[in-house]
Amino acid sequence: MALNKKQRRERWLALGLAFLTISCMVFFVSVLLGTYREYEHFQERERRIVGDLEQARNEFARREAYFYRLLNDPEFLERVARERLGYARPDELVFRFAE
Repeated sequence: MALNKKQRRERWLALGLAFLTISCMVFFVSVLLGTYREYEHFQERERRIVGDLEQARNEFARREAYFYRLLNDPEFLERVARERLGYARPDELVFRFAE
């Protein structure tokens, strides 16, 4: 069964259209996959940044509580001054040992 010129042209056109459709689908799927990978990357980055933020907030709260105790608790202030700064009262004798 021989095909005439018009039928051959229609088959080539259909084949070209099918190839173009498949090529477009492959292109858009690859773009979609790249976008999804980028989305996952940004989600991971957001989780890491949120964790860092939570850690910074905890550190800030800890330091704020320490500062509050320094200002409002005289016994704590005295203990910190003795331990960290090596202060003593005028009638006390301080011994320092080498470790």
